[in-house]
Amino acid sequence: MENNKYESEIIKLGILIKELREKENINQEQLSTLCNVDVRTIQRIEKGKQNITISLLFSLADSLKIESSTLIHKIFSENP
Repeated sequence: MENNKYESEIIKLGILIKELREKENINQEQLSTLCNVDVRTIQRIEKGKQNITISLLFSLADSLKIESSTLIHKIFSENP
């Protein structure tokens, strides 16, 4: 990933997405279908290699049954 001011938050987001996905007992392919993205996008997000759009953030939050505001709050307040 290019140098990004929010690189650590992007990594935290990936870790959190993976944890939430596993909690919901869905695999990466199922999540990619729910969010209408390629499975490789989910893989890159979970590895902290993919910056995402706000619309994808909303879609991920909906698919993982979490409020998008809660998801953002967790990124900035929790250690992975």
